[in-house]
Amino acid sequence: MLLSRIFQKLGQSLVVVGALTLLFVAYQLWGTGFLTDRYQEDLKEDFEELVEIAEETNTDLSGIEETANEEITFSDFLWRAEGEAIAQLVIPRMNLTQTVVSGVSSESLRRGPGHYQNTPMPGMPGNASIAGHRTTWGAPFSRIDELEPGDEINIQTIQGSFTYRVVEQAGGRGSFIVSPQRLDVLGQNYEEYPNRLTLISCHPKLTARNRIIVVAELVGEPAEYFQRPDTASQPGFFFAFDPEAFGSEATNVESGNTVQDLTTAPTTIEETDATSVNENSQIEVETPTPTVIPSVDSSEDQIRPSGATNLTARATGFGEGLDGDRSAILPSITWGVALLVLMMSANYVASRWKKWPTYLITFIPFVVVMSVWFFNLDRALPSY
Repeated sequence: MLLSRIFQKLGQSLVVVGALTLLFVAYQLWGTGFLTDRYQEDLKEDFEELVEIAEETNTDLSGIEETANEEITFSDFLWRAEGEAIAQLVIPRMNLTQTVVSGVSSESLRRGPGHYQNTPMPGMPGNASIAGHRTTWGAPFSRIDELEPGDEINIQTIQGSFTYRVVEQAGGRGSFIVSPQRLDVLGQNYEEYPNRLTLISCHPKLTARNRIIVVAELVGEPAEYFQRPDTASQPGFFFAFDPEAFGSEATNVESGNTVQDLTTAPTTIEETDATSVNENSQIEVETPTPTVIPSVDSSEDQIRPSGATNLTARATGFGEGLDGDRSAILPSITWGVALLVLMMSANYVASRWKKWPTYLITFIPFVVVMSVWFFNLDRALPSY
């Protein structure tokens, strides 16, 4: 009898675990998309208001300078806070129209495609980089692998509208695959296609094992470059002088540490047979050897470049929005334990009182605790 009860409880536990797993998958695939749609509705209105403000201003916004009586410069107006609308992205091939937000945190990518804040704004000189989910949270980049060389990518900021064309990669494809450690795709110094837009998402679908990259070249002249006001205070990125602009030596402006030379465009999968690449393949890409860069004087006059190509940005990751937010691990464990305690308590009360009234009373608390747990668990896990 004891063995029978043990197996009965084990079977019930496995059923509960299976049900929670299915509910979590449903939350990721459909529930998150519903929330993103609501976010996008508000963001679209916010960006339209932002454009109207820019259009209604008779003064040339690009010429605004900070004075003693002005607390906001054009740079502050252009570079918005984390999670706020900064651009409108339209990709006809993907049938995609989304509002781009500032930042690639978990919170930002839940709202829509996110702009890496330490890369230039779209339309500016340099490599503007944008990340987006491929399966969850509206899956804005679900069809990124369908982009072909020459496809147009249109993006609008308050500086104007800009058109990019997808650059051809190995095998005539419009994308290539790199490992999560290949952060040089966020670099700024490229001899070929220096004014580019880089789209980043996870690969294959339903995993975060690799990253799929699309590079597009700006058509026409770039907009005026405005450096982000709080650049030096952002964690996870390091800034160095362009070796071509300041000679062969450069330094980490923020801390004096050595950084990797990113003046060479990233290696794609040219060495890989094109026919061997599919959704389930894992591409092994050779990581470039880092270059030790000695320090030089980082005076105020030196650290203000004339354009984005005078900076080399090195990220320590693709952002918590794709890599997973470690700060959410403890809350996810806490809320998971709270859900377990609630279920055990409800089962204990039901066995000694009335079953269905107990389940009815605990239903709403169960849904609330489970939702908060799902939310934090999704943040903690690598997103795709």
